[in-house]
Amino acid sequence: AVVSTQSTGNNELVNGVHQANIWQGEFPKENTLADGYKTTSPIGTYPSNSYQIHDLVGNVWEWVEDWWTTQHSPDGQPPKSGQERVKKGGSFMCTKQYCYRYRCPARTKTSPDTTGLNVGFRCVKSV
Repeated sequence: AVVSTQSTGNNELVNGVHQANIWQGEFPKENTLADGYKTTSPIGTYPSNSYQIHDLVGNVWEWVEDWWTTQHSPDGQPPKSGQERVKKGGSFMCTKQYCYRYRCPARTKTSPDTTGLNVGFRCVKSV
């Protein structure tokens, strides 16, 4: 179950083609590299969704602007401040065995000073 916003639904493979850069094999012992990548992959390696957006899941966790909360306001607006930022999408280290968050609606938190090979940021452009 990979990508709820991809045109492929929850399929990790479609016609033998990987749909996102995630861990293949037993985590953390063996990454089979079935998708061709030990760590990050170039943007656009995997098929885009119906909006022509690539890499919403897998590859790197993506920081977003929102501050983390578990208590959402009735109007759906994120808090104006906080201690931790939201990150979404999972990374190349995610697998069903360990970190089943490589899907668009999944989110978790991280401190603003967190760094790592599997953490990046999401850029948004109005069209």
